[in-house]
Amino acid sequence: MKKILLSLFVSASLIACTNQENKAETKVETIIDSTKGSVTSTGPDVDLIKKCITAFANGDWATYASCYADTAKAFHNVWPLSTDTSLGVRIPQLIEGFKKQREIADGNITLGGTIYEVLTMADGNKYGHLWVEMSWKLKKGDVKKMVLFNSYGINKDGKITYEWPIYDTKDVVKVAP
Repeated sequence: MKKILLSLFVSASLIACTNQENKAETKVETIIDSTKGSVTSTGPDVDLIKKCITAFANGDWATYASCYADTAKAFHNVWPLSTDTSLGVRIPQLIEGFKKQREIADGNITLGGTIYEVLTMADGNKYGHLWVEMSWKLKKGDVKKMVLFNSYGINKDGKITYEWPIYDTKDVVKVAP
C-alpha cells in the first residue's frame, strides 16, 4: 500500500511540475513586420526624441527648438482636429511658456523610467513615442511629479513636425503662452 501511495505521489508531482503547453499562448501574431512597417527603440529618430526631452529637462531651449521643423506645432492635452488648427501652439510660443514656468523651479527636471520607441509605417511615415516620469523641485521647496506620454511626428529630414503630449496637469503651473 505504501508503494502504491508513494508511486501515486511521485506521479502526481511529476505531472504537476511539467510544463503544460497552453495552445492560446503558443500562437503569436506579428503585428508589425518588415513589409508593413517596423518599430525600434534605438537609432537616429529615437536619439532625436532623447535629445529633445533632455534639452527640455535641462532648459536648453536652443537645442530643444533645433529638434523641431519650422512649421511644427504642439498639442498639449487636446485632440487635434484637422478643421481647427488653432488648438496647436507653435514651438517658439511653447518655449516662452516653458521659460515662465521655470522661473519658479529650483534646478532642472529629473527624468526617470523613460521608454522610447519609433514606429515606421510602410508608407515611410514615422511616429515617435515617449513615456517618462518627470520630477522637479520648486523654489519654495515642494517636489512635484508627473507622468507624461508624448507622441511625435518625425519627417524625412529628421525633425519633429508635431508633439502631442498627454499628462495630468495638477502639478503643472498654468502660464498663458
